[in-house]
Amino acid sequence: MKRKIIILLFAFLFLFTILIGQEKPNYELTTNTKNLLKQPFNLYSFKKKKKQSNSGGSNKTNYYFKPSEGVYWHFMLFPPVSGYIGKIPATDIHLEDGLEITTFQPKDKYQNQYLNPNETLIQVVERYNDIDLPELAFVGLDTTEIKKKLGPSSEQKKDCFIYFDGNNILALHIRKGKVNWLKYTRLNLVVSKDNIPDELLMDKFDESYIDPN
Repeated sequence: MKRKIIILLFAFLFLFTILIGQEKPNYELTTNTKNLLKQPFNLYSFKKKKKQSNSGGSNKTNYYFKPSEGVYWHFMLFPPVSGYIGKIPATDIHLEDGLEITTFQPKDKYQNQYLNPNETLIQVVERYNDIDLPELAFVGLDTTEIKKKLGPSSEQKKDCFIYFDGNNILALHIRKGKVNWLKYTRLNLVVSKDNIPDELLMDKFDESYIDPN
């Protein structure tokens, strides 16, 4: 009897040790998703194709990546100032804030020019898909389609699927099972699930949003 009790005790301790050692799965990003985070699209080629946009100086946000001395620029109202929701490329959704891009321009001879070969992409905010930006055409897709394209997310928080690698992060906000806006951002820190800025998980049209500037 005593021997059986000892055996059962050891079995219980063994199972307890296994349960304690179990951790939440750490999903490895796919190569395609890592590449997307590193270089989502060719900024110079995109702006050259668009030819023009409205623009203005952008306030430095404390988490923005800053590669050198220079200034941030904010670009919006890219023609035709319309896009689409879902899978079929079109220009039937008209929204002034449908696509916003923030860049960094170093202090050189190209600074303050629309086409700047030394410009660095800092942030993209999309509320529709732009027909000339298929690389980030995720608005309107459901969560199953997002997982097929990008794989399991690095983190899920505040109704967002979040993918990050190094100092690059992509947040896809989910409403009623589909992406209704996204933010891609280059940060001045290595991203982890514990240091994601709250502002990246909120849209300026959300009631709870507070402008970090």
